[in-house]
Amino acid sequence: MSRSRFLGLFALPVLVASAAAFPLDVSSDFDAAIDLWSRGRKQEALDAMRRMLASDPEPSEVYQVYLSADSDTLADFMAEGDAYTQTAMRFIERASLGRTALQNDESSIRSLVREYFAASTTADRLSALARIDAQHGEYAVPMFVNAVGNGDDPQRVIDAMLAIQSMGPVAIQPLLVALASDNEFQRKNVVLALGNIGDPRAGAALLMHASADASETIRAAAAAGAERCGAAGDASALFLQLGNDYHHRRASVLRDIDYSDVIWTWNGTTLEANESPKAIYNNVLAKGAFYHALGLAPDSQDAVAGIARESVDIQAKLASLDAAGVDVGSHLEAANEGMLAVMSAGTEALDRALSMSVASGDSATGSRIAAVLGEIASAPTEGLNAALVGGGASMSGQAAVSLSFIAARSNTAVSGEIVSALGTAVGRRVVKLAVIIDGDAQRAADMVTALDGQGVLAQHAGSGAQGLVMLGQLSGIDTILVGDDLPDLTTDAVITRVRQNPAFGSTPTFLLTADEDLAGAYGDRIQGSFAGADGIDALSEVFEASLDDNRARADALAQSAAEALRVLGWRGISDLSGAVEGLAAATNGRRDGIAVPALHTIGLIGDASHVDVALAVLSNGDASDESRIAAAEAVGMIGGRIDLAAAVSSAMRDIMDSDASLELRTAIAKALGHMNLGAESRAGVLESVRSRVGAQ
Repeated sequence: MSRSRFLGLFALPVLVASAAAFPLDVSSDFDAAIDLWSRGRKQEALDAMRRMLASDPEPSEVYQVYLSADSDTLADFMAEGDAYTQTAMRFIERASLGRTALQNDESSIRSLVREYFAASTTADRLSALARIDAQHGEYAVPMFVNAVGNGDDPQRVIDAMLAIQSMGPVAIQPLLVALASDNEFQRKNVVLALGNIGDPRAGAALLMHASADASETIRAAAAAGAERCGAAGDASALFLQLGNDYHHRRASVLRDIDYSDVIWTWNGTTLEANESPKAIYNNVLAKGAFYHALGLAPDSQDAVAGIARESVDIQAKLASLDAAGVDVGSHLEAANEGMLAVMSAGTEALDRALSMSVASGDSATGSRIAAVLGEIASAPTEGLNAALVGGGASMSGQAAVSLSFIAARSNTAVSGEIVSALGTAVGRRVVKLAVIIDGDAQRAADMVTALDGQGVLAQHAGSGAQGLVMLGQLSGIDTILVGDDLPDLTTDAVITRVRQNPAFGSTPTFLLTADEDLAGAYGDRIQGSFAGADGIDALSEVFEASLDDNRARADALAQSAAEALRVLGWRGISDLSGAVEGLAAATNGRRDGIAVPALHTIGLIGDASHVDVALAVLSNGDASDESRIAAAEAVGMIGGRIDLAAAVSSAMRDIMDSDASLELRTAIAKALGHMNLGAESRAGVLESVRSRVGAQ
């Protein structure tokens, strides 16, 4: 049997291993790996590098090791191909992250910038620049941007341009914002810097200035720069693509090293860094791109839809952080204000945004947009209908709820598809879901089979990239299992990206490996490891511990669906028979917020075949009074329309003659009063009451 090791997050009956048992030192481990490589022990060198990366070393330490590394040896390691190339690239990526542990310390930045400009030798200047880049990165860009705006000192401008360009991609976001400068000389130099860096993210902005800048010189420079960035065609279309890439956090625009804690703005004369929660970083950049697209093409419906989509996402993410106790400051208030504009602008933009979410499989955002549309739309929309049919479980359910409330407001009937989706949503219970990301197909297949035996739905992705895409398309994931054999990304890179995604930062994540030293090196980045399917039953406690949030989301949708069905039931113009099965399931052990409206709806639309469902709740002494009262009312409503068997009224009399609360017995009495009872049954009810109150 394989041994499973858990690292302290859950109290499971398995062997616990401390990360301290695997002491790692970045410099010595790297030296050891290189030594092994030089002696031809390539696999051991690879294993050593993997363990070093698995320990999640400080990026600054990796960066220092990288700076001192023998570039020829590292190049040979990378050129070996397959896992060697992946690991070497991950090492370099991790080293690059060492440059993002930045400090926005104006005094320190100013001192280093002065040292840079005052340096008398190239070596001194490069030394100062290396420290600026390593310690402050993008935060140093404003001082250099200020310098390139002063044409009185040409040499200083040249030195500042060299500094900006040497920073490369880290300078892109502040430089793009600095294009708003009214100083033509400064704007030209910013355009030149962006073109020389050649980052594709600058392509759309340079194309925009190539056609729209007031300066002919800048237009020419921007056109040349756009070509170096690989940009061509319509700038507005490129901004739309850029906005979508940011929204979906695609690696082409947002790698690990591209995230920041600040959003840059132009205050009229200089750049300003504004702190922003990392969870919305991609949305803010996306929204900015869509606004640029709208500025270039005021009739662009896609641009307006993109702005609406990001506004919904930003507000929802910040509200979630706020509810979790995270201080989001004034950001949430600003997001709420932004939503006022989106909602008051009408449904067209939101509906188009919903269609975009359906097309891309973006269930989380699509569900949020569908909920907002349900509040403001006056008629069914194309996007809601698309989400209903092809939006996946949660998006389809939310679309059905919204379409139901729209129908109720307009006093129109709903379709059978809507009723079916409502029934599915109201009756759905949480499905345990695992995602397996593993290049070892046989091991993954064994895991899928083992999990299926536990009633867990397992989805398998054969590569790291496919797995990360799958995580973005699924909701309600309870655990993630990542293999040590991936064809495209290192396991370390996948686990890092999982942890960086706010949606999965706390999702239990396990390593599939037979290498115990490798598993130990990951420390508390993972919750344990499995060599194979043996021992996977230990995950049962993990599922129990992690289902709360998913259950809450499912229950919230179920409650909305139950309320929608109750409203439709009162309207009485829709055939709700397709939802009865789901309504019945919603009465069985569900909380009052779901069970009560479900019982009310059964009372409105049910027949004799549904009475047993209500009686089961009414007779359940462990159920709440609220649910039992709703069950009594449901029986009363059905019994008021059709004659029920004498056994029904007899069962109700038994409860009325018990020590149940007065409120429940009163509800039963009212229900019996509504029902079509024969003379004998009615006399039995009166006799039951007489014996209780001592009538004369």
